[in-house]
Amino acid sequence: MTGIITALASWLPLNPEGSLFSPLVNQTEFLVPAYLGITFAVLFRYRERFSEMLIKAMKGIYDPELKFIVFAAVFTVTVGYPLERFSCAVSDFSSLIINAGIGVFLILMALLWPKLAILKRIDEKLPEQPSILDALSGGILQGLSVLGTLARTGFVTAGLVVPGHSVKKSLEWGFMVAPAYFVFKLAMIRTWKPDGPAWVPFTAFLLAFVVSLLTMRVLETLAERNDRKFLAIFGLIPILALILEVIA
Repeated sequence: MTGIITALASWLPLNPEGSLFSPLVNQTEFLVPAYLGITFAVLFRYRERFSEMLIKAMKGIYDPELKFIVFAAVFTVTVGYPLERFSCAVSDFSSLIINAGIGVFLILMALLWPKLAILKRIDEKLPEQPSILDALSGGILQGLSVLGTLARTGFVTAGLVVPGHSVKKSLEWGFMVAPAYFVFKLAMIRTWKPDGPAWVPFTAFLLAFVVSLLTMRVLETLAERNDRKFLAIFGLIPILALILEVIA
């Protein structure tokens, strides 16, 4: 169950470490294998694209997506490392409010799409490729997500749809750079001593892996069908989470 919840919350604009899920998710015992499962799911899902990018790189051809992933990962660590020590300063409730604010922003993007999409208005025929600026915004927002229990997926998606990228591409690129965030989170966990039999953390790993693969595919499919409806529903999720926390 923990692996399922952690995976779902990680790919939705939520955070599995927040107070909303704390009764169901152990903060270290199950988060470590679950985060590993999520990371391996990304590597597995995009294995062909990662392999193609690496082969091109060895030939001296640097794919824009590879540049995006590398630079976004660097910015994630550069921003996240000094901020991680202040993570406890941002309460769970404050994080929920900020996440809900991102949700409101996504809903506004849905209502005003594509008027708020900066590049979309310039030239819709431009090839949809991530830029260094996308890597900068994505990496910084992902690094900021280490504060409190902010929603990584919500932050990164919002940062990538603003320039005018399709929601599907924004999700994909956010998924592809996610391992940098999860590896960083794992590195910040000083100790991990699982209790009980080995099959318990392995089950969390396996469930997180499988659920992540399914969730990423479903989200990308829904986003491809209708940008605006998907953004509106996606943005509504953290707002509902805040409401549930208030009335609980």
